[in-house]
Amino acid sequence: MGLLSHMEAIRTRDLELQFSGANAISSQKKKIVDYHSFSDRAALNQSAVLVPFGKRFFMRYEHGFDAASILKSVSTVDFWNGTVPQHQQWHTFSGDELEPFYQLFSDDVVQNLTHIHVKSFVILADVPIKAIMIATDAEIERDRIDDFIPNLADFIAADISNVGSIMSAPFFSGTPLLDCGSIFTISTKEAIAEVADSFCVDAEALDLLFPVILSETNNRIRKILSSTDYCFPGNEFKISIIFTQASSLDSDLLQFQLQKHFVSLFGASTSKIIVESTQS
Repeated sequence: MGLLSHMEAIRTRDLELQFSGANAISSQKKKIVDYHSFSDRAALNQSAVLVPFGKRFFMRYEHGFDAASILKSVSTVDFWNGTVPQHQQWHTFSGDELEPFYQLFSDDVVQNLTHIHVKSFVILADVPIKAIMIATDAEIERDRIDDFIPNLADFIAADISNVGSIMSAPFFSGTPLLDCGSIFTISTKEAIAEVADSFCVDAEALDLLFPVILSETNNRIRKILSSTDYCFPGNEFKISIIFTQASSLDSDLLQFQLQKHFVSLFGASTSKIIVESTQS
């Protein structure tokens, strides 16, 4: 009897360890490190979280939108109070219901808009605030998104103190070895400024949204790089790309390719994207 009890105790302990381990792994899997990773895991092609500053909401976090939509997203608290009166519930708009939202997006986004899904949730920062999530995919997995929202709220609460600042470069344990590689710097400042000028964006909004556009640019570059290459944003709205093997890549060719790639992000202002080679 004593042996059976001992074996049962060991089995119970192992099950508890497995359960706690599974919970830890599950919690780690749900940890949000940036909004782009959240959108990928939530299967969202175009989504954003608008955060209030003063009496206006700004698209502080987004994934998949163009620069014009990020800049046009500035909206009033009254607009959202009237649009999403019920807290923490999903609202889906389609057809003629979409018209009030057109002011928030570029013409390109509006032309392809069939649905807008909206939900508010609370960010428990120093002062609790109401954030607005919007997604423009035709269909979304609400339960899947809701499963991540508590972790997303924690990420935003931790990040909110850095609003208006440029993201820091990721930490590398060592400098990547460039056997025959190249380093380039991409300047986005002029392209972003030109788009902003076309919409007469005020200085406060521009300070808040410049880094958001830079983040979207960096994410789009990251997606077209190989697993052995790196990109990360830095000061003066520049992005560094490290190609570990592409020794013969020319900056003019890279600039030409990136300008073509970023038409969907910057429109005609993509011609203002400048690429320079950095000697390693």
